[in-house]
Amino acid sequence: MSERRKVWAALADLLQRADNRNAAAPEKIRDLENEVRKLGKAQFKANTLMEDQIAQWERILALGQAAQEQNEALAAALQQQQQISFNQQMLNALLPTLDSLEQAINSGQNYLQKRDRVAQSPTLTPAQAIIVSPADRAMLAGWLNGLRLVHERLLAVLAAGGVTPIPTIGKPFDPFRHKAVATIPTPEGTPPNTIAQEEQRGYETTDGVLRYAEVVVYR
Repeated sequence: MSERRKVWAALADLLQRADNRNAAAPEKIRDLENEVRKLGKAQFKANTLMEDQIAQWERILALGQAAQEQNEALAAALQQQQQISFNQQMLNALLPTLDSLEQAINSGQNYLQKRDRVAQSPTLTPAQAIIVSPADRAMLAGWLNGLRLVHERLLAVLAAGGVTPIPTIGKPFDPFRHKAVATIPTPEGTPPNTIAQEEQRGYETTDGVLRYAEVVVYR
């Protein structure tokens, strides 16, 4: 039996004995009263101890709940950071492919321009005429259009991941987004520190720069 139940049992017994006080001597009554007071004090101490224990357990439970919530928040933040890092790695892996596509498209466009100039020459040999024929040009133009389509799709994938190209040509140089690889004299009427050329395209997200744009700047 617990201490609390013992106290209540003793009180019940004393009350029962007090009901029969008519047959008891006054000394017995006083003894009973003293015993009841002692039991009352013991019960008060037991109640106080129980309340302290309950308060202590509540504090322990509150600390445990707070620790659990903190651990869950840390786990969620770590998972989010890992996801962001993984996404950036995946996006970084696409950038060299984009660079190669852009170089191939630029080279193809330059070749088409030279080819068109050669096609207008009146002194073409039969072999040269075949190379610069409209059919050959249409085949090359179709190949370039296919590259442009792949390039646009990759840009769409990057945009879906929150990645956008960093503006360069004609924009003021920003050391937080651009990397100057060379400088050239400033033409008349052009503000200094304006970007003249783009050597390598840069990309950025809402979280910051994914890759700095390499540019040529007017001095």
